[in-house]
Amino acid sequence: IVYLDNIIFSLQPSGCECSRQWAIMIRHLLPIPDVKLRFIEYRNACDNDERSLLDLARRGHLYFMRNLWLTRYLAVRIDGYDGKPFIFHSSGYRICDNPWAVNIITVNDDFKPTYHRLMSLRRCDLIICTSRQVLSLLPADCKHKATIVSTKKSNKNIALFTLKAYRMAIRRHGNK
Repeated sequence: IVYLDNIIFSLQPSGCECSRQWAIMIRHLLPIPDVKLRFIEYRNACDNDERSLLDLARRGHLYFMRNLWLTRYLAVRIDGYDGKPFIFHSSGYRICDNPWAVNIITVNDDFKPTYHRLMSLRRCDLIICTSRQVLSLLPADCKHKATIVSTKKSNKNIALFTLKAYRMAIRRHGNK
C-alpha cells in the first residue's frame, strides 16, 4: 500500500512547479493496477488546478485531514499494519510516525533548507529528487539516501523509477 501525502496541493498555488511535478508523478502511478494507492489531503486541495484534474476517488481511497496550518508540521498518524511495511510518500516534508511506515519525501526544484525540512529529510528512509540540481542542494548527511526521478521522462519511466525507488526504500527500512 502506498499513501501519497497530497499536502502540496493545499500549500502551493495553482501553477506552482511543485504541484505540477507531484501531479505528474500521481498521473503515472494511477494506471498501475497492482499498486494500492491511498491519498491524504485537505479539503481545499481541489482548489489547486493540478489537483482538480486528477480523478483520485476512482482509483484510490481519499482520507481528509483538518487544520492545515496546525498539522502541516506534525507527523502523520496511520494506524495498523503491524509487521507489514507500507509506503508513506510526502510532497510536503512530512513523516508518518507508524514504525512500519517507509517514509519517502520528494524534494523539488524550489528546495530551501529550513529546520523542519532538514529534520524531516534526516528522519526519512528515501529522498526522491526531481533533478540532479536538487540533489546537489541536499545536506551531505542526506545524500546517501537520495535518488533522482525526473518528471521530464516519459510516462513509463516515471512509474518505473518511482516503483524502483519504493522497493529500494522498503529494503532499506527492513535493514534498520
